[in-house]
Amino acid sequence: MKKIFYVCILAGCILACKKEVGTDTPTAGFTAINAREIKGDTLVFKLGDTCKFNVSGYADNIAYWSGIAGNQYDNRIRSAALGKLLLSFTSQSQYGTQSNTLKVLATTKLGGLDSVSVANAGWTDITARIPLPAGSATLSTGDVDITDLVSSANDTLYIAFKYSGVTGSTQRTWTITNYTLANTGADFNNVLSNLVNDVSYWTVYGNVRTGNDSDKNKVWIATTSNLKIQGGDAVAPTNTSWIISRPLFVGRLTPDIPTATVKNLTAAAITSYEYTYSAAGVYKATFAFYNNTKDVTKSGIKQFNIKITP
Repeated sequence: MKKIFYVCILAGCILACKKEVGTDTPTAGFTAINAREIKGDTLVFKLGDTCKFNVSGYADNIAYWSGIAGNQYDNRIRSAALGKLLLSFTSQSQYGTQSNTLKVLATTKLGGLDSVSVANAGWTDITARIPLPAGSATLSTGDVDITDLVSSANDTLYIAFKYSGVTGSTQRTWTITNYTLANTGADFNNVLSNLVNDVSYWTVYGNVRTGNDSDKNKVWIATTSNLKIQGGDAVAPTNTSWIISRPLFVGRLTPDIPTATVKNLTAAAITSYEYTYSAAGVYKATFAFYNNTKDVTKSGIKQFNIKITP
């Protein structure tokens, strides 16, 4: 009988230990108090105004999402989106008169960074849509839209520069600067690739560079400031050299984050909050508030449509 009694006590203790740790529902409320006017459901302020909100009730945690790019509540779990893929760079061609020595290529079908995979990757030649200098002047491409090369935000894109120099006359030297590929949408501008961040990730194929001997074939050299290939002189052998970007995940985005933590668990209750927008526009501002334990989260949001006029 005693054994049964102790087993019951032990079972009761175990159940007590497993009891869920609860929390109260937050009661925080938010009211805009100084809008210049209200049009429908939109609060109108003038650029330079400080938007002021009264805060009532209580919540352990309060965050403010201003609605500006990068701080939009609706995008807090967004991890991918495809806008326009814009490629831009500046190029210069020096020495010699050989033509069609540089091609710009792209593919979503590169199976590996080996010579066989590169040869069979199904490259799309996009040279015709990209302004390149005919002489020795430096020329910027501007923003070249290459969105049509991908089918979805989940695609992986590779960009390649392919150089060709032919024996018999002075081969050209090419220098690429200000290289950038960006995924640009209405509320994001995500730089997928540039020279500074990707200097260690370019893959080079072609003949072996040997010092500064102009009679030897040359390959592309990548630095944080440029991509460059030095052509040979008139007796240098015919040379083909590729430089290929790392895999570029075209639609990958970092989820948006709050503009500010208005209150956390250790802070005292607050009665007001202020925020000033730096540009005219229309924004969806959001106060997100919650109480939580290790077992339970109870939360809510309060949103305001805000228009900032010039």
